[in-house]
Amino acid sequence: MRRMICVLVVMSCLSLVVAPAIADDFILGIFGNANMDDTINEDDIEYVEGIIEGTNEETELADANYDGKIDEEDIAQIELIIGGEEKELTLLQYIGYPGDITEVPITIPMPVESIVAIGGAYGPKILCAFGEQDRIVGVLETAKKQGELKTFLEDKNTVGKSTFSADIEMIVEQNPDIVLGYSYRYFPEYEDPLEASGIPFVQMDFHEPEKYSREIGNLGWILCDQERAEELINFEDQKLDLIKTRINDLEPEKKTRVYYEWYGDYQVVGPGNSNHNSIVMGGGANIFEDAVAEYPDVESETIIERDPQVIIKCSYRTDLFGYDVTDAAPLEEMKDELMGRPGWDLIDAVENGRVYLISTYTHSTHPSVYYSYIAKYLHPELFEDIYPETVHAEWFQNFLGIDYQGIYAYPSPVKS
Repeated sequence: MRRMICVLVVMSCLSLVVAPAIADDFILGIFGNANMDDTINEDDIEYVEGIIEGTNEETELADANYDGKIDEEDIAQIELIIGGEEKELTLLQYIGYPGDITEVPITIPMPVESIVAIGGAYGPKILCAFGEQDRIVGVLETAKKQGELKTFLEDKNTVGKSTFSADIEMIVEQNPDIVLGYSYRYFPEYEDPLEASGIPFVQMDFHEPEKYSREIGNLGWILCDQERAEELINFEDQKLDLIKTRINDLEPEKKTRVYYEWYGDYQVVGPGNSNHNSIVMGGGANIFEDAVAEYPDVESETIIERDPQVIIKCSYRTDLFGYDVTDAAPLEEMKDELMGRPGWDLIDAVENGRVYLISTYTHSTHPSVYYSYIAKYLHPELFEDIYPETVHAEWFQNFLGIDYQGIYAYPSPVKS
């Protein structure tokens, strides 16, 4: 009954509010979305009727009850989904990085009232963005260290330190309806024991633009809040479309040569992940786009030879970056150390002072924020009117209801 009321409220709100349309290429990954659009409604019932009558082509998602055949029972399941009364929901998960993604179905019990989120701070943050922090019954220590989430997560049970050290026994003790984790790869170390305990392991990243709409759309139906899902998707689409539009006509010789260093010294970003993609989307050329691994180690001499115009160093350290950080002195020291590496005074980026530090948490659940920082650093002339910290502040205010503060990138693109 609670979910039925929720659905009716959402439907009435949508009839009163004119919201921007969700991206045209977004396909909701819920079984029951028979016509493969961005929602589940009466049109899907009509489409399944057409399949049964032989006038419509079968689609994978038309098998609403996920039993291997399309029949009247699928119509009944779609009616339950529309009314918010389904007992189970099957969704397609994206597993892997863009360019190497596998779609994997998973069935979860409905309604979902309790969730353990072990995808770093990403899962907990997006649940808070939905206003559903009360459903969270367990998180990782890394999530609790995120200053913007402290008031939301301080009373939640801790089920491990980090993504790769979650405590399965503690998770099972919370008796969650689902566990929410990363989707950039398979995690058999979690999925197998959770499956044995009857707990579905739902995988979503929330930081890859290519997967974002599907993941947020699916989560909206799991949480019975399609309206909030649309708001989140539209925010990302609008901000990212602006970036794409401005760099769309850049000639190859106008693209900024970028050296992006991951957490370790001389650990570079290769193709096949969101960091490389951010360089491309921001109008840059990754000087290690020929790397055969995602994060290989290279020699300093190779970096000097390839002569990047911009250097970006990424960090996960919450003592250097974050909501509660106010002292930029350690960041200035880190920047000086980078620029002072032997022979680096010959690099274009160092000569011109285009060396930047950025927190990995700038793109947790809001990729448009992270991509705005990267685009501004690479092409300040194309994004004179775009201030990444303003985009970041807008996301915080709209979806967490908090004011922006702290340091997430250095030096600030606003001040540069």
